[in-house]
Amino acid sequence: MKYQIVVPSRGRPHNARTMLSLMPDALICVDEREREDYRPHVPKKQLLLHPPSSGAPAARNWIIQHVAAPCLIQSDDDLVGIRSNIGSKRFITDADEVMAIIENQVTCCADLGLTTFCWSRTANTTVIRPDERPIVPTQQVYGCWGVMGKARHRLYDETLKSRADLDWTMRTLLEDRIVLADIRYYFDFGRSFSGSGGQSGLVTPEDFKRSTEIVAKRWGTAISFRRPGYMKTGDTVAGVPAVRRQNMLAKGKK
Repeated sequence: MKYQIVVPSRGRPHNARTMLSLMPDALICVDEREREDYRPHVPKKQLLLHPPSSGAPAARNWIIQHVAAPCLIQSDDDLVGIRSNIGSKRFITDADEVMAIIENQVTCCADLGLTTFCWSRTANTTVIRPDERPIVPTQQVYGCWGVMGKARHRLYDETLKSRADLDWTMRTLLEDRIVLADIRYYFDFGRSFSGSGGQSGLVTPEDFKRSTEIVAKRWGTAISFRRPGYMKTGDTVAGVPAVRRQNMLAKGKK
């Protein structure tokens, strides 16, 4: 299946070089007001300009509506490499290997007739047990992910300054039932909201609190904001979908 990788970026022109070293054919999508900042770092044919937007959800929606490809892959712009959660647990930065991991997910998702794919949310293998459960059907979609089929034109809620990815994930699980998450690999973006650019400065603590309240009210007990054991203290931990996709009786539980 034909796919296109798009990297929305804001205020991080130097990150674009790293992204293109990992994903050489990606488009770097930036606010048109930042054109001159990014031009020294991105080939002209790979620099995609969007109109001024109110935040990440709006930029993502513009990409969804203006990039024509049966499979659309979006990635945050601060990816530094991929950590293997199995075997030697290597840190992968070779472009051919990175693209092989991505293309494998594109193929698997299409062959299975699913709509959305992503990878592990953590490199903590004692929690996720990738040797036992290398693929899981429920996963929050963020960081780097791909969509096709029914999910290809599903838009983000632009009224949410934060948590829009969690809300989008829940709508996808509700409508499409499954997210194909390959737990064998962790796309490493560093710490959330660290450094300049990106969402830094756009999302205030008040925005984060308000978005959390809206999403919690909208989805009720279908989501949990209990902090996973592998995450340390902090105010930016994302809610984790608690949607069950396994029969408890089949697992020997009532």
